[in-house]
Amino acid sequence: MSRRPISFALGVAALAACALAGAAGSPVMPSYLAAWLVLVALPVGALPLLMGLELAGFAAGPMAASLRRLLGLLPIAGLLLLPVLLSLNGLYPWDRGVPPRTPFAAVWFTPLFFILRSLAYLAAWLWLANTFRRPAAEPGSPAADRRRNRAVLGLILTTVTGTLAAEDWVQSADPGLASTAFGLLVMTIQAGLALSAAALIAARDSSGRPGRDQRTAAAFADPILVLLAIWGFVHACQYLTVWSANLPEEARWYLARDGALGRLGVWAGIGVMVLAVLVLIPRRTAGRPALLAGIALLILLLHGAEIFWLVTPGFRGAFKFTWADALALVGVVGVAGGLYGPVDRRLRGQVS
Repeated sequence: MSRRPISFALGVAALAACALAGAAGSPVMPSYLAAWLVLVALPVGALPLLMGLELAGFAAGPMAASLRRLLGLLPIAGLLLLPVLLSLNGLYPWDRGVPPRTPFAAVWFTPLFFILRSLAYLAAWLWLANTFRRPAAEPGSPAADRRRNRAVLGLILTTVTGTLAAEDWVQSADPGLASTAFGLLVMTIQAGLALSAAALIAARDSSGRPGRDQRTAAAFADPILVLLAIWGFVHACQYLTVWSANLPEEARWYLARDGALGRLGVWAGIGVMVLAVLVLIPRRTAGRPALLAGIALLILLLHGAEIFWLVTPGFRGAFKFTWADALALVGVVGVAGGLYGPVDRRLRGQVS
């Protein structure tokens, strides 16, 4: 029996349990929001990477092929955003009667404007995905020139929409951290999730093919290290700014994410970075796809947990992983896994 119907049925059952718990008064929507953000990060994080590869002339390589596979999740993520848009009542502080910080925030953070912006972000990303879902065009052809031009425009568009979406969907859930680098941090997390998922796909596809194993390891090693370095740098700069400036609101934001689980996450992040340096710089993954897959899986889990770390303490006052988080994650991943095959085949049919 195919695993996709099982995945879909399990996901629907988990989301139904979340809905019943929500109807009984349990606060499950923050968990659903975090789980949905993990899902949408995969295709959204893949887009700028694909456009960068297009401009660098590597659109025909194994990394681009794996990243293109993730774009089929974007329509599913758009569908699964509907529960969030239909449950805004009380989900965000600006919709719970918390006074806005500025007159502009009073206009910007209104339910109707929030919904319209969210749909605009998805529309822009779907438009770009429709182009970069296609295999690379012949170098020097008019189609290749058009794709390069759209890649330049797309990188600008994803930078703007990604920054605004990070502010809307993540930062406004707990606005204590007023950081101008927050959008860059979220986009780095999204790119890390997408790249690690693509590495898992490529490692699976190249397993047992010695020549292809080495090309896969070479293609993913440096980008993974660069993204980890950027991610660690942004986190460190943001924390040092708050510490050195003695900002009470921002300090409270970090304190809500402290505790045993939060500190464990910090050490896990440092450990993953050190392990990646020790394994990827000497190219120890060459010919060993399982080793590359192991590093990629650790990064995937780290960034997925980090999204819950960013979102859920704003609703609970502390970082902890609850049964609602587990149910929502199983539900979103299960439904997406069940729908991915038919959606991806339909999109590939349209592209061809």
